[in-house]
Amino acid sequence: MTYAKIEIHYYNVRLPSVRALKKRRYKLKNFVVKTAVKTLLIVLAVLVVAFVIFNFAFPQHMASFAEKIGNYDMAVRYASLRYSYTGDTDDLARCFEDAILADDNELIIEYGDQFFEKDDHAQVMVNLSLDREIDYYDLFGGGLTRARYETDNFSGALELALDLYDDTKSLTYSCPLTSLAASVVNNNDTQNAPALLDALEGISPTNDGGEEILSSLVGSLGELSN
Repeated sequence: MTYAKIEIHYYNVRLPSVRALKKRRYKLKNFVVKTAVKTLLIVLAVLVVAFVIFNFAFPQHMASFAEKIGNYDMAVRYASLRYSYTGDTDDLARCFEDAILADDNELIIEYGDQFFEKDDHAQVMVNLSLDREIDYYDLFGGGLTRARYETDNFSGALELALDLYDDTKSLTYSCPLTSLAASVVNNNDTQNAPALLDALEGISPTNDGGEEILSSLVGSLGELSN
């Protein structure tokens, strides 16, 4: 009986050392971390680009956001960007209003002067007053009058206040002319009081209570002028 020879070959299988395993694990971990960091940076870059595009493409929305959080310094700049795109008087009015709320005399004068030079500025103020139930003749006129006065332009403040009075023939506690008189009295401005007194003595308000307010202003300014 013949038996076949069976040859069994043994191969030496070398298992990786602990150091090699740790090295591989470190390389894999390093690769994962680098990939994650790169992905995060790409996502952040995309978000930044998207934010910048949104800022320039839709500044009116950024202005609304800034107004809601009470940051009117930021709001006026976004509103200004919007106005640079449209040239619309309504957008200019928004710049003007945000500047007043930011209490920035330089911007108030910049946008206020532009606004009152617009042919449709009166209609825009009427529309805003009806929509928001706020007298924009007083808000805009008083804001620009005060800014001019506080920047040593009394003659410009008085001219604007009288022009706005001529539009309405109304003298109220919040109108630009009354606001200017209050500023002069509160600042004990004996230099400009006589000129304002002369101007007030030449008007005749037709609204209810207008003469009473006029009499009070004339009396206060008269004391400063003497």
